[in-house]
Amino acid sequence: MVSQTQNLPFSLCLLLFISQASAKPEYENRYAVCYTTGEYAPNSTYDTNLKVVLSRLTTSNTKIDYGFYSYAYGQEGSDRVYATGICRGDVTPHACRTCLNNSASLLLKQCPNKNQAQGGYDICKLHYAYYSLDGYQEYNFWVYNSTEANVTDWHQYSYVLNNLLATLRVKAATTDPSLNRKYASGNATAPNSQTIYAVVQCNPDLTAGECNDCLNRTFSKIPECCNNRSGGRVIRSTCDFRYENYSFYKPMPDTLTLQLSPQGPPSPSPSIEPSTTAKSSQGTHHGILTLIIYQTCKLVHLYIFIIRFIYLFSLKIW
Repeated sequence: MVSQTQNLPFSLCLLLFISQASAKPEYENRYAVCYTTGEYAPNSTYDTNLKVVLSRLTTSNTKIDYGFYSYAYGQEGSDRVYATGICRGDVTPHACRTCLNNSASLLLKQCPNKNQAQGGYDICKLHYAYYSLDGYQEYNFWVYNSTEANVTDWHQYSYVLNNLLATLRVKAATTDPSLNRKYASGNATAPNSQTIYAVVQCNPDLTAGECNDCLNRTFSKIPECCNNRSGGRVIRSTCDFRYENYSFYKPMPDTLTLQLSPQGPPSPSPSIEPSTTAKSSQGTHHGILTLIIYQTCKLVHLYIFIIRFIYLFSLKIW
């Protein structure tokens, strides 16, 4: 089952998330998002600049630094085109260029004459626009897909998954800046639990803090997209993650393996005394206090009466 969601009512024209059984695994689950922010005329300056930018994706001498591509073309102004492309950290430069080229063809086909679009496949994603994308984060944009298979114990499964993703997030965000890559992969398991495999990635032009924030926002979508699912992927403009119950990435020297201790059953929710109890208690205390004052007053009156009686009695004697 392939699904999608997003929160862009002001700019969404088309969202396509398709799984092709006949395609290679790395080219499954293609998606295209077309924005309604504007259009360009065929054979216009913007059209020409866009084609130049996208053609650089397949040029062998174009530097794709650790799977990240960023380029702009055209005079400063409304006709200048900006593009970023990123491939999963374990793919080769050749596979990266091929995937980005396929993504460019996909977007031009699905989003004709749109001045902004983004999309891609399992191993890459591409975004072009009429404004600079360097360090750009679009908080309202996200798409996802999840597997049809459910897990039998989501409590245990999500425990392993959350620990794995949190560890990978820290590793990706704090990768050596000289590598110009913010990517981490790994697997985790716990007693009586399946092994889970995952990758997380941020655009390398994000700071460590921005990468952490982006991934945390992305992880927060798991309850909406992937509850009880054995696999899933959530994509934002500048970061994404994927997890499965099988290995889908190429192991690298820094790929992590985690062994987690078993997790106990969910803790019961703490009981909260109803507010009426507090009111009843307060009322009881108030009633007791009233009774004490009343009894005290009675004793005082009795004491005064006795003293007065003795005093009057003594006057009569004398």
